[in-house]
Amino acid sequence: MAETLFPARQRCKSCRGGLGAPGTPVFKGQFCKPRCAGLAELHTDVAQAPRQCKTERDGGWAWKRRYRSVEEIPEKIRSEVSSSWYECGHCGHLHIGHSRIDLTKEQFRMLSDADDLADLLVKLRGHATRKQVADAAGVRPIRLKELEEPGTAERVDLGTLFKVLAVLRARPGVALKSSTGR
Repeated sequence: MAETLFPARQRCKSCRGGLGAPGTPVFKGQFCKPRCAGLAELHTDVAQAPRQCKTERDGGWAWKRRYRSVEEIPEKIRSEVSSSWYECGHCGHLHIGHSRIDLTKEQFRMLSDADDLADLLVKLRGHATRKQVADAAGVRPIRLKELEEPGTAERVDLGTLFKVLAVLRARPGVALKSSTGR
């Protein structure tokens, strides 16, 4: 049977203390304190915290945003197809994993295989359906599916790829290594 989680759960599963007062943490959706949740004491220095609980921003480490329940995650992030969230093993809260590319910050992306290209196309497509993007590019939706799901086609149609990238306002590029030794 599934456990009742915060916000439906209003009492700590361990000590029966109250859960969810404004601004107070809720650990693993069921507990009021790290001790009740079976967690070690939380790090106070972000540099010492495990990677799952911190992110790199502006050249330094910063705490990831902590959510007490899925309902607290902003609807914009929850509804994004490419976003994910997970329960942190360090702090017992939910953190956002991957989410849509921030096109204002990322200007160039290196691709190493077909999976990277597929991931990029899905993220650039956003909320649009395959059919909508395919119609705008003048290609069949099955050809877009072949690009977004590697291994579904024997070969990739480069003409389709360039048409789809043009609709998604992206241009392919190549990084050339400079030859320093002869």
